[in-house]
Amino acid sequence: MKTIRNLLMAWVLTLPAAILLSGSSYWLFTQLF
Repeated sequence: MKTIRNLLMAWVLTLPAAILLSGSSYWLFTQLF
């Protein structure tokens, strides 16, 4: 059960970071080109 909780926490932390990273890189790309 503990591993599932850790996995869930990792996803909760990783997912917004990934969205933010892809969003900011896309924004940068549109601003430059």
